[in-house]
Amino acid sequence: MIAGPCRVIRGGPSPAVLEHAGVRVAGSHIAQVGPLAPLLAAHPEENVWDGGGRVLLPGLVDAHAHLARHLARGLGLEREADWECYDRALAPEDVLWGSMAALTEALRHGITTVYDVHRSASCLDLSLSELATAGQRLGVRLATCYAVDERDAPAERAAALRESASLARDLRRRRSGRLLAMAGMRARTWSGLDALLAEVEASAHPAPLHIELAGAAHLEGRWPGRAPTGPARLWSHAERAPLALVSEARERGDTLAWARPGAWDQDSDPSLAWGSDDGLHAPPRPPEPGVSGAWRQAEVYYERAWVSGARFAAQHFGEGLGTIEPGAPADLVLLDYHPATDLDADTLPAHIAAGLARAPVSGAMVAGEVLMDRGVIRTIDEAEVAGRARECARRLWRRLG
Repeated sequence: MIAGPCRVIRGGPSPAVLEHAGVRVAGSHIAQVGPLAPLLAAHPEENVWDGGGRVLLPGLVDAHAHLARHLARGLGLEREADWECYDRALAPEDVLWGSMAALTEALRHGITTVYDVHRSASCLDLSLSELATAGQRLGVRLATCYAVDERDAPAERAAALRESASLARDLRRRRSGRLLAMAGMRARTWSGLDALLAEVEASAHPAPLHIELAGAAHLEGRWPGRAPTGPARLWSHAERAPLALVSEARERGDTLAWARPGAWDQDSDPSLAWGSDDGLHAPPRPPEPGVSGAWRQAEVYYERAWVSGARFAAQHFGEGLGTIEPGAPADLVLLDYHPATDLDADTLPAHIAAGLARAPVSGAMVAGEVLMDRGVIRTIDEAEVAGRARECARRLWRRLG
């Protein structure tokens, strides 16, 4: 298949922009990128995914989400105790349809890879299989885990680790390249973090590891436990992390994700990935055009939205993820953005602020499969998903009283 004609933003730390371009996809990966006319002439037998002169970008990576909390929209939950009550009230069908609705919303905002953290104490067993089913039906990339909280009873912690490990074994048997089971934990203190890491190690759960910082009020000073070992980890809610943790995580090559909607510009560090948390499954708001420092803010925004998360996800879903280069996974999105002015590497930050970052998504491809074309999602009945999610939300809200 050849995608084009389009303006291709190739992604990565130094994003080149190609005009009147095309992208040839072979299987699940990108084969060629270049001017469209020579690609069509060299491969007349290929199907064409009509780009309509739109902007073609790598799919986005959401580094921290709570997909099953999609059904809480309108409840106004803010306190941690309220969210814990909500998580305990979830039933298996709530996890399935709520997560599928959340992933649909994400895809409509150009998100093709999601890192999810889940908890549902009343339906812990097989809860992750419902999440995996949601991701598989839609066709996106999904990494999920059941988060072990240091305040959980020992039996619940053990059951949560077994749930994540069970999904990991199932996915290995199925050889599912778009789904990943992680080990997850919610750390509150240094001693609790150390204990949870030891439990994960003892459980022989396969890497990688997603660590959610819950409050992090007592994570002060240097960690007194063992030196971190093993593969790179993902730490979410970096905005709560003390400097000691940030420093140690970076030293060992970990990724830190930030999840404060609308507050990204308060920190100029571009190395943080971004996460939607339990809010709208969409990238954060871009900087306002014309404000002081907007150009630098837009550069930081680009790094966080298209580079940092993809760099971590490439370890699990394929080298080159987040770029439009030969050999990279074919995860692409088409944006309805048609500026009259030049769009190139020099003007890209200004275009991000002027509307590119919030342009409507008209098409999406994951691993070479077109999931959305001309605004229509091909893989699911979107009306059915929305209706089933509403039914689940009504029942869930009644259980919550």
